[in-house]
Amino acid sequence: MTSILALALLTQGAAQAKPVTLARKFKQGEKMSYSCRADFVEEQRSGSLQVLIPQDESVGYHYTMTVQKMKADDVAEILYQRPSMEITMGDSAEEAAKTMTEKVDFKLLLDVSPVNDIVAEKDLNPPKKAKDGFYRNPVIEKIMRQGNASDRVALGLLFSYKDEIQRLAFFVGPLDSGLDISPKFPFDEVNVGTTWKSTVGYTPQKLKDSGGKSAVQRIDYTYTYMGLMKDKTGKDVHRIQAKTKVETDLIEYARQLVGGSASSSFLKSVPLGYEATIDFDLDPANCHLLRVAATSSGHFEIEPKGGEQALLENKFKGKTKIVRDGYAILPATSATTPPKGGSKVKGGGKN
Repeated sequence: MTSILALALLTQGAAQAKPVTLARKFKQGEKMSYSCRADFVEEQRSGSLQVLIPQDESVGYHYTMTVQKMKADDVAEILYQRPSMEITMGDSAEEAAKTMTEKVDFKLLLDVSPVNDIVAEKDLNPPKKAKDGFYRNPVIEKIMRQGNASDRVALGLLFSYKDEIQRLAFFVGPLDSGLDISPKFPFDEVNVGTTWKSTVGYTPQKLKDSGGKSAVQRIDYTYTYMGLMKDKTGKDVHRIQAKTKVETDLIEYARQLVGGSASSSFLKSVPLGYEATIDFDLDPANCHLLRVAATSSGHFEIEPKGGEQALLENKFKGKTKIVRDGYAILPATSATTPPKGGSKVKGGGKN
């Protein structure tokens, strides 16, 4: 009995140690539907205000992916649809919580490779051209009126990087920064503990041994294959975890771009930090996404010279979850004709 148990344990260990190829195996007519919900909490204070004022925001949407046809090298032509997004703004000092539904009509024809990379994209419902102009909140207006001309230009650049980080932290932006078609797979086989990287954004960071110079550096997800394991429902899944972390000061980079000097500027430093952890569960049979759980946090400050506290302080946390809620194989005529609107998959099993 003891020898049989030992043999079973050895066999299980050997199975876990075998290399695994992570690749999506699409089928023509497959239709997968997913539900996504993201919760974001931002705390901010400016000027002489002593407390951070919180602002909650939630975004929810449903999307479908239908395999229209298979192409060479196992590339799938997929119809991606996201009809609308429900946005809830939490209570604030100015108004009570409110929920609105925004019709976005995302309808994209994508070529997706087995390593989960979008190699071609066509917008079947391009958005109408927006009117000229832009929105700037009162806090940004107040800050950008201070200091010299180069400071104002620098601050505009810095806020664009802060907004880019928050877009990543929300995980619900465009497909390149969202999680709807993820994770990216490596080309080589993996074992438990194997890591690989994928670039998701850019931010200024100090260069090593360069006399304080800065340059735009990549923001990468570092993926780790965690192995074949049981999920919370007891099903076997491939688990992949992705992490990223950024900690930098944006001020020197902004000065380099606009030609300002440290002595003439009223700015002392502009620290920016961001980190995130994402867990992906994949179907072992075809590496299709089953669920995602992601968390993020970050901070952004504008610190003036001689000030007792930051001119602007911003902290944020995010939590996003995606669950596959339907799967079906459609008849050939339905799968090859892009429908006019998105709808949930009927009769699909939940995961």
